[in-house]
Amino acid sequence: MAEIRKKIFIVDDDPVLAEMLKDHLSKMTSYEVSVFETGEECLKYISDKPGIIFLDFYLNSVQKDAMNGLEILQEIKKIDPDVDVVILSGQDKIEVAVKTIQYGAFDYIVKGESAFYRAEKVVFNIYRFKKMQNNASKYKNLSIWLAIGFVILVIMIVYLQLAGKITDMPGWS
Repeated sequence: MAEIRKKIFIVDDDPVLAEMLKDHLSKMTSYEVSVFETGEECLKYISDKPGIIFLDFYLNSVQKDAMNGLEILQEIKKIDPDVDVVILSGQDKIEVAVKTIQYGAFDYIVKGESAFYRAEKVVFNIYRFKKMQNNASKYKNLSIWLAIGFVILVIMIVYLQLAGKITDMPGWS
């Protein structure tokens, strides 16, 4: 069953953008938001179970030997496949977006004037998606229990009929 986790990690080597996104998401959602400059730093805290990670595609402007966003995405998915990762990038190339989705990203946001609005919408969509997963799981379990109950009822009727306790003839006998 998919749980709804209430933490967001922002991983971006641009501290101004990261803080602005943190402020925006903190105001617009009830999630606890943390910021990391490198993917490696984020990986150290992945055990805190974030629900969403906004991850910059390029992460090597501060530390030249830092892993890039795609490598961090793969590591995150190995450690915690349930966390939803949203890639942030200045690239407006469909090939890059498709590649990140293939590696397990939930969405891809191009940095620009609508990025914060899109990030807010992605948080809402992930929340809605997790809630639908929970409901689907509950309905599936309910259906299984109803099927088991029906099978038990049929077995009881057949047993009672074979034991002569009930008859297949209508009326009072």
